[in-house]
Amino acid sequence: MFNRLSVRLSLAFLLSAWIGIAAMVLVVQRTFDAGFRQYVISRESEINPEQVSRLEAYYAANGTWAGAESLLSGRGSAGGAGNGAGNGAGGGETGRGATFSILGLDHTILVSTDPALESTTVDAALLASAYPLTVDDVQVGWLYRASPGIQALGAAEVAFLNEANRWLTFAGLGATALALLVGVILAYSLARPLRELTTAARDLSIGQMGRQVNVRGTVEVNALAAEFNIMSQALADAEALRQRMAADVAHELRTPVSVLRGHLEAMLDGVYPLDSAHIAVAHDQTIHLARLVEDLRVLTLAEAKRLPLERTRIDPAALVNQLLEAFEPLMIDGEVRLIRNISPGLPVFYGDGTRIRQVISNLLTNALRHTSTGGEIAVSVQRENDSLCFSVANTGSHLSDSEAARVFQPFWRAHAARERDSGGSGLGLAISREIVALHGGSMTVESGENRVTFAFTLPIGAFKSDLRER
Repeated sequence: MFNRLSVRLSLAFLLSAWIGIAAMVLVVQRTFDAGFRQYVISRESEINPEQVSRLEAYYAANGTWAGAESLLSGRGSAGGAGNGAGNGAGGGETGRGATFSILGLDHTILVSTDPALESTTVDAALLASAYPLTVDDVQVGWLYRASPGIQALGAAEVAFLNEANRWLTFAGLGATALALLVGVILAYSLARPLRELTTAARDLSIGQMGRQVNVRGTVEVNALAAEFNIMSQALADAEALRQRMAADVAHELRTPVSVLRGHLEAMLDGVYPLDSAHIAVAHDQTIHLARLVEDLRVLTLAEAKRLPLERTRIDPAALVNQLLEAFEPLMIDGEVRLIRNISPGLPVFYGDGTRIRQVISNLLTNALRHTSTGGEIAVSVQRENDSLCFSVANTGSHLSDSEAARVFQPFWRAHAARERDSGGSGLGLAISREIVALHGGSMTVESGENRVTFAFTLPIGAFKSDLRER
């Protein structure tokens, strides 16, 4: 239970609140208690001007301080000397606060509210707070107040402090309950998206690909949820591609295997004669199977970035012209016009000549297959900044946006039946794009009203260092 994030967050909020509340209550109690005691001391120990006047009048009348104890009090009385007895009682009460004494000019305590201090001497440095007593402008003594270290409080004052401490305790308990409630709510809201992510991840582990979670919470949780959704969708797409590719591979292999098996069984059963014509049919199917398996191997290695490349210096114009000379008879037979647009002075680039020929051959074969009689195929090689741009365009065909988005998928065909009958495996464009990517380039397709253009770019001199490695 305590390993749950929500529980730990709630306890963390509660502990933080307890520490803060305890510190606050302690500081408030100490400050309030000390301040209240100081207030009581100040109130009880104020030197009353009336008291000073009475003392000076007493000395003027008697010429001595003997018997002046009754006039010493922390609180002045509105009465006169006749109230001395009452003030004496008051003076006894002030013993819980400051001690009042009358000092002679030699700093000796003559009379005091604390008889134990009489006849003792007060240090001259302490007389800064003493009040001089004068008669006819002649100083006759000092009125000295000594504050105690600890203020003894009365019952009413103690009750006041206890009541204040009790309300501080209630406030601390209320703040604790509020902190716990807020902590539980915040912890639940923080942990809820993580629980949803955990459930979604568990669904992924049992094969439910593509599961999406709501993106909500803090910035970090939102980023985690968004990345999870991207990963989940990518896994779903990869699984769909794997299933479709497995089905396509099985379908592509089934046809030549069925034809090969049928011919062999017919020859074994004597239905077909065992002659070169029927053996040639079986041989063609084995060649088709070998080509399909090799295309699958190349595509798998290319997608895994493990297809070996033998990079050398390549003249792009010479490479394309050689291929066009090989394809030109086919174009003449199909009554297709060839348009060449090869810029002069093209720089050499570094790449695998065999694989680049394979890419251009795939594009030319694909263009021938989709160009009707009387159409045209335009081949272009141009330099664009630090890259070479190759393009093969043909008339007589069109790709919709959805078809253009899927054209590089393995085994995808715009017209599946016609493509399969004509011998295409549906892997050529996928292999071509991966080969171009291995060379550091990219391949795109654009479709117009009656024209489809495949183009790819290759960097110039981007792989010179690889020649030394090989």
